Amino acid sequence: MDDSVPLPPPPMTAPAPEAPARHAVAESASASPPDPVDAARAEIERIDAALLDLLGERLRQVEIVARAAPPQALPISPAREVRLLRALIAAAKDRVEPEHVVEIWRGLIGAAVRRQRPIDVAVCVGAGPDNYRAFDLARRHFGARTRLHRFDDVRAALNRVAESGDVVAVVPWPGKTGAGMWWHALTESRYARLRLIAALPMRAFEGQAPEAAIVAAGAPLEEAGGDACFAIAFDRHFRIARALADAGLKGEEVARSDNKVLIRIDGFVDPADPRFAAVARAGLDQFRVIGAYAQV
Repeated sequence: MDDSVPLPPPPMTAPAPEAPARHAVAESASASPPDPVDAARAEIERIDAALLDLLGERLRQVEIVARAAPPQALPISPAREVRLLRALIAAAKDRVEPEHVVEIWRGLIGAAVRRQRPIDVAVCVGAGPDNYRAFDLARRHFGARTRLHRFDDVRAALNRVAESGDVVAVVPWPGKTGAGMWWHALTESRYARLRLIAALPMRAFEGQAPEAAIVAAGAPLEEAGGDACFAIAFDRHFRIARALADAGLKGEEVARSDNKVLIRIDGFVDPADPRFAAVARAGLDQFRVIGAYAQV
């Protein structure tokens, strides 16, 4: 019998690691870090997709409003739009310039109006080298797809509004006397339901007058805060200053045509304000609020 103890097998050794190929080393050494521009563009595309989803949901909510609104009502509310833009500008702080907020949301508002009920805009271009500006203001305010119709005469534009509930007008700022004066026409019965409801531009940009045009529509007046009102009266004895003082109203005469006077009043005044009784007692006849507007 062989009493010898068998020897254990020799330990296995791990194979030596292979040396990396020369071309792999070269590729590793030449690899560049991710391009920050490509990464930012990819993030922008992700944000764009999210914005599209939000815009679609916004328009769906607009359709709910449209179904609930009275069928005769115009789908515009300048006072609410002013309040919305003010809140958005305040929320944006330094992240987005106010002008960009206004431009972007005016486009959204225009799309919402079209989704509720298409309207036409009668634009009075007036005369002079700057007559194109009325079209530019109307397009920016009501949106790129809104149908604009050119009129050279303010009365013709106002007639379109008086004849149709689906038309608003963009006309020169009221206040002129002499050639180009038109505001006194609003004392005529055919324009009894028309109101001046919005100043254009809603926000004045650098180099532009704060009040270049005004929107006339068959719509009720609404308060936005920081408003001003227009009123018309017959003032045969030049008593406008006394009448406003007696009524406790702060305002001024803007223009005059014979016995008709256009008055600007600070603050929002309801057309049925009881203070107008004092205006009548002071000698102003047929005193009537014809407009209210506020700016961002």
